[in-house]
Amino acid sequence: MVSRERGMVTAETMMVAPFVVAVAVAGIWLVSLGVTHARATDAAREAARSLARGDSQEVAERHATDAAARGSRIEISRQHDAVEVTVSTPARLPLFGGVGTTVSGRAVASLE
Repeated sequence: MVSRERGMVTAETMMVAPFVVAVAVAGIWLVSLGVTHARATDAAREAARSLARGDSQEVAERHATDAAARGSRIEISRQHDAVEVTVSTPARLPLFGGVGTTVSGRAVASLE
């Protein structure tokens, strides 16, 4: 090895390191979005089932609040023979609190 090439691998590795970190953060965030979506859908389903059984709106909202992520918004609408529940949750990008999106889960149940 020529003495002037010494340290080249270290320099090249340092140039790639920020890209590797960015890809890792993006991957973790995508997994987090999937988990958040699943929680929102589960919360909406719990509330819709509760309303379909004839429980009050307060009880259904409590079921959704217990199952949903903190900070979620719950919307309930009734049609003639069904109820629709939508749970929306903010999802922030790690390390960048102001950057993010909203993930929603929706469930419809027939009234019994």
